Amino acid sequence: MATAGYSFKIFVSATSGGTYSEVPATDGSFNRSRDIKDITDTTNPGYQQRLAGLADTALSTEANWSASDTALGVIETAYENGNTMYVKFMPDGVAGNGYKVPVIVENFSISSPVSDKISVSISFQGNGQPQVDNA
Repeated sequence: MATAGYSFKIFVSATSGGTYSEVPATDGSFNRSRDIKDITDTTNPGYQQRLAGLADTALSTEANWSASDTALGVIETAYENGNTMYVKFMPDGVAGNGYKVPVIVENFSISSPVSDKISVSISFQGNGQPQVDNA
């Protein structure tokens, strides 16, 4: 049976071995993709040939905004300085069932609608190989 996604967790740290803080996330996604290179030549007419290229990762989340939240502070500081930071993405909220990824913050947008809570939209681009999170 599939696992429901409403218990996911996202943690962030300024350094790989540093202290991780939980993001007050309301949703999130972890995307892995790979370039596909066309290597077709005239020796195999009628069919394209392809080769797997470089892999990439991207993560995104929406979160409840709080100016004093530690995790959001880590993310905003990394965005402002252009530093690599680290994200742990746990799809079912269980330690050891997720991924740790070095990332650069691509987007950090705060939304303050009149009739709803203040939220922040964050996107990260991978900056190295993701690892299975064992902790």
